[in-house]
Amino acid sequence: AQVNRSPTEMLIDEVAKRYTPVVVLAAISMCTFPWMMSAEIGREWTKMGLITIVIACPCALIISTPVTYVAGIAAAAQMGIVVKGGAHFEAIARVNRIAFDKTGTLTKGDFKLLHLREWNKTFKRE
Repeated sequence: AQVNRSPTEMLIDEVAKRYTPVVVLAAISMCTFPWMMSAEIGREWTKMGLITIVIACPCALIISTPVTYVAGIAAAAQMGIVVKGGAHFEAIARVNRIAFDKTGTLTKGDFKLLHLREWNKTFKRE
C-alpha cells in the first residue's frame, strides 16, 4: 500500500511530521507556563492551549486524504473501473486528452486510416 502513495499523500505526511510537533509543543507550553504567574491566568491559557490543539491539529487533513482515495476507488469499482491506487487517481486528474480506439487497430489489429485532418496547411515535409 505504501508503494502506490500519491504525491499529495506524501506531501501531507511530510508537512504533518514537522507541523504536528510544533502544534503539540505550543499547546503544552500554553497549558503549563502560565500557571507560574497565577491560577486564573493558568486556567485561561490552559483553555486556549486545548483549543489550539483541537483547531490546529492536522489529524483531519491526514485522515481525510487516504479516505478520499478509498472512496474514489470504491465508487470507480462500483462502475466497473479498476484503479490501482491514489497515485493513479492523481495521474488521471492531470489527463488533458483521451484517445479511443474506434478503428479496432489496438483491439483487433485492423489498420485503417478513417479520417485525416490538417491543422497547418503551410507545413511541408522535405
